[in-house]
Amino acid sequence: MTSAVLIENGPWSLLKEVAVVPSNDRELLERTIIRVNKHLRQSLGLRQDPIELRVTEGELQVRARGIAGTLSSGQLTLNIAPKFVPKADLEQEWSHSLLMLIRHASPRHVAFGRSMHLGTARLNFVDLLAMAFIDAVQAGVRDQIIQTYQVQELSLPTIRGRLNIQRQIRSTVQRPHLMECDVDQLDPLNPYNNLLKWAAGEFARTVGSSGLRRRMTDLARMMPGVPSAALAKRNPVVTPPPQYRSWQPALEIASLLCTGLTHTGKGGHHGYSFVFNLERLFEHFVEMTLHRAVAHISGASLTNLRQATTLYAVPELSNQSSFYSKPDNLLTDGERKVAVVDAKYKRLSDSSGDKDQKPQNQDVYELVAAMTAHQCETGILVYPKVFGDVLLKDDQLQVWYVEAFGKRLTIGAVAIDLMQLRHAEGTRIIDQHLASALENLLSRHQVS
Repeated sequence: MTSAVLIENGPWSLLKEVAVVPSNDRELLERTIIRVNKHLRQSLGLRQDPIELRVTEGELQVRARGIAGTLSSGQLTLNIAPKFVPKADLEQEWSHSLLMLIRHASPRHVAFGRSMHLGTARLNFVDLLAMAFIDAVQAGVRDQIIQTYQVQELSLPTIRGRLNIQRQIRSTVQRPHLMECDVDQLDPLNPYNNLLKWAAGEFARTVGSSGLRRRMTDLARMMPGVPSAALAKRNPVVTPPPQYRSWQPALEIASLLCTGLTHTGKGGHHGYSFVFNLERLFEHFVEMTLHRAVAHISGASLTNLRQATTLYAVPELSNQSSFYSKPDNLLTDGERKVAVVDAKYKRLSDSSGDKDQKPQNQDVYELVAAMTAHQCETGILVYPKVFGDVLLKDDQLQVWYVEAFGKRLTIGAVAIDLMQLRHAEGTRIIDQHLASALENLLSRHQVS
């Protein structure tokens, strides 16, 4: 295992201190980084290379941007912690925190929790998820194996199940003494078990712990079916029949594995990445938090619309294109547009020019443009609370005013503490904090 973890968007770190690198072959490592960056940009939709490598005073240094999780390719293995995790929690809690963020940002109800094995040893993210998968599968096996009805076409001397009229007519001359029947039978060979068997096999190939690898190999051998992730690829929301709801956590983890695990290399599997685009994950988390937070705002019946598109600028010439505004979130009260909410996965104090004083100009320009297009007087930028952020270190609301076209526009900025997700009441605390900030801003523009 690695002796340390790399911090997303953190400072440059010595490669030998944060990665398992058997060889110091610089050219080989550079080629590996180029291949990994190309693969991750395509699979995660990143705007920039997530892994950077440089040489300073003869030492190889590495830096990660915009991703978190576990990455392995060829001779390189990295564990990348989210930037919102405090340094004191980097030994263990970073994996737990990332897992909880994925759980709460998921578009479906993810029911898996923290494995009973957590905290017993230093683990990478894949190992952590593998332990949760083992616990979930064991819980399902204690209940009952998933079986679904499969239709079997049988030729029998007496009717069993349903008589198939078409087949019966075709077989009247050749087999007049037999009845063509369709029989429904419970069968463990089904897409659900195929997905679980695939997940166990993939975990066995990617976990770092030899003990976990043996357990996963045994689990893959025990599960019925044929390894296949087709069910999760067709539909990311995998829900078993109601009588098999005990398998929901295991299926959720298998679906998550299908989403996050991608292989790299040519002519075979030379490595894997189980990393997530944290910007998209954070945007989705804020969207779901808003859906809950608006219920805490008194005096209004607000609805959150995701990426509501409206015409912003009309071209003078008919052969030119129009401009449209599509903010992350738009709060409405009936037909009235109330506020624009944009999620920014960065530190508020990461500004250009006036460090630690205000958000980046570009973030404010985009927000004001969306407010103008949607005719809203209120807008808010939502950031993650990052360790060391001096501007929003106390979770306070920052407010600015813009005088435009005879109106005063109110712009707010607030940070939410994602580390709260480790606690049972974490989501409620975050919801109430965001609701309080929104209510504060909206009260400045009460409709008379």
